[in-house]
Amino acid sequence: MATLIIQSHRIPLPFDWLGRCMDSVRQWCDLNACEYRFFDDSLFDFLSEEIRAKYAGRQVVLTDLARLKAIRAMLDEGYDRVVWLDADMLVFRPQELLLPTADQLPEGYMLGREVWVQAKTGSPGTGSLGKKSPRKLLVHKKVHNAFLLFDRQNSFLGFYLEHAERMLMTAQPTVPAQFIGPKLLTALHNIVQCPVMESVGMLSPEVIEDLL
Repeated sequence: MATLIIQSHRIPLPFDWLGRCMDSVRQWCDLNACEYRFFDDSLFDFLSEEIRAKYAGRQVVLTDLARLKAIRAMLDEGYDRVVWLDADMLVFRPQELLLPTADQLPEGYMLGREVWVQAKTGSPGTGSLGKKSPRKLLVHKKVHNAFLLFDRQNSFLGFYLEHAERMLMTAQPTVPAQFIGPKLLTALHNIVQCPVMESVGMLSPEVIEDLL
């Protein structure tokens, strides 16, 4: 199975740590005999002029659509499987990050897992005796598009891409940044239960701070 891993970011990279993240992905690709392709701002060439003009300056919104267009183009180019990884994804246990085989993925696609942990508004507080109260946390379980896997035979990509593009065409350019990304995917997931790659997670600032 010919598998392509794609990533994208503007060049030059604004932070050195982004380069280290991307190096970890390239090394993981080598370990798994996957091809690797990087797009700079040329990723937006996959979009129509109308969409680019309407959402000018809304890079997150544009990227969420452009990644879908790029994945479809690469599948049309002849790859059996295309995987998108955001540029800030870090592969820290490459031997344990194993993509499912075709037999393990009858739906032909997979999304990433997001368990977003954040402090509740107003937490931590101070009690009547001047003592700091325990921090209260909120946990939101979602899916994300920082990891996307699509096999050639999947039927979800066309559905997702068509409706994401239609929503952007009819919506106001002030839509939330995650409008067709995690928000739309989580809404769909809550209804149809999309297959999820549980080992590709999303760390919120609260979790990163605790780990550090």
